[in-house]
Amino acid sequence: MGMPVQLAKALRAKRQYQYQLPRRSRHSEPRPTIELMRAININDLRHVIPRYPNDVYEPKVDLKYPDIARLRLFASHIEITGRNGHVQRFRIVWIRTGLGKPRAILVCFCGYGAIRLFARYGMYACKACHRAVHMCQRQSSRGRKRLRACKLRLDLGGWPDINEALAPKAKWRHRRTYQRLRGQLQALETAIGPRRFRKPLDMRIFANRVS
Repeated sequence: MGMPVQLAKALRAKRQYQYQLPRRSRHSEPRPTIELMRAININDLRHVIPRYPNDVYEPKVDLKYPDIARLRLFASHIEITGRNGHVQRFRIVWIRTGLGKPRAILVCFCGYGAIRLFARYGMYACKACHRAVHMCQRQSSRGRKRLRACKLRLDLGGWPDINEALAPKAKWRHRRTYQRLRGQLQALETAIGPRRFRKPLDMRIFANRVS
């Protein structure tokens, strides 16, 4: 029995993508970190996706995506033109969620759907194609607790530093929610202990939460 057509197309597209990347040894370069990679999120663009096949929308992306020279949105796909002139096209597919309106996703070269496409070497692709990992996967058990505590501090309205004072309750936040988050934060920081970490966290990993 032969290979299914869809699987053959996905494998061929993935080989083509890997051929376009610079040839480097897998053991000579660490895997990229997802939180530190520039990404395009379809949720930020879904409200401007054209409804009709002949319509084209070209938003200004100079500030948010400085590595992109032109971004064009069609009803069926998205076209990304880099500063180096390289053009990439990704299909847009609407899927059912069971919770109301359909949700738009992007189809990567490998054939899988993705909400975000990450940039590396001037190429956009999903995290699996880039072999990217999350920051928490690089941390120890104690480091993952610190990372979670920093995110909770941001949710409370403060700075992502366990040495800073806790932010007071905002006027718009419910007191019960504030107390629940504060209790989780105090439990994490108690488990971390007073021992200092050798390296500080890169604040760029919290950029999407600050914005």
